[in-house]
Amino acid sequence: MVTTHSHPQYDGDDPLMLAPVCSIFRRFLHDQGLKFTSERAHILDTVLTKTEVFEAEQLLNEMRSSDQKVSKATIYRTLKHLVECQIIEEVLLDPRQTHYQTCIGRPPTGHLMCVESGKIVEFPLEEIRELVNRICDEHGFQHVGHRLVIQGISPEAAQQDRDEAS
Repeated sequence: MVTTHSHPQYDGDDPLMLAPVCSIFRRFLHDQGLKFTSERAHILDTVLTKTEVFEAEQLLNEMRSSDQKVSKATIYRTLKHLVECQIIEEVLLDPRQTHYQTCIGRPPTGHLMCVESGKIVEFPLEEIRELVNRICDEHGFQHVGHRLVIQGISPEAAQQDRDEAS
């Protein structure tokens, strides 16, 4: 579920904002009786560099290729904690694979997903948010979140299909 977040704006490029995000995660872990380990710190640092949707396996491979020692289990557990404290969110593009994106300080986004190539395009939800709020108001609902994934065929995949057919 995409929700509105009240955390500081973090654009992924501002090293001054890393401290508040790190503080949020430290406080969350402390409240859960967990430790802020060096592995979790490295995972958080790597996640905060992400500007697009990513998978846990991609994160694991990236970290291992940069000689950071981290287990698959630690990656998955840390991603779960980052979701729980609303630094990242799950993006359900494929029922077989969970994708993630940073959400702290970002407005919610929708996603176009090509069903043939897997290409993912992010887009702002401002107009859709207005529609969702109006629908909730009409029915007396309090809006707590929404998720939008549009599936289709990208122009590149359509062209490839045409090329293969001729």
